[in-house]
Amino acid sequence: MEIREILEEMKARNYEGVQLTKKNGIITTTWLLYKRGIYFYYFDINQSIEFMEYSRYSENELIEELEHGSFRIDTEVF
Repeated sequence: MEIREILEEMKARNYEGVQLTKKNGIITTTWLLYKRGIYFYYFDINQSIEFMEYSRYSENELIEELEHGSFRIDTEVF
């Protein structure tokens, strides 16, 4: 899935967050994506989850940052 599809899925199902697998060639990594108000927060699974300004993105910023990624939703957070 593309990041746009992930964001649409989050909004349609009212997910607070998702755990994602990001694939880049043969390398896969795990990420967390949360929605707080109008902003999204994107974390590596190994980072502490702190909703700070440095990990905050608007929807357009997130799409621009991750537009070339291939993602899969592993787990939803309601």
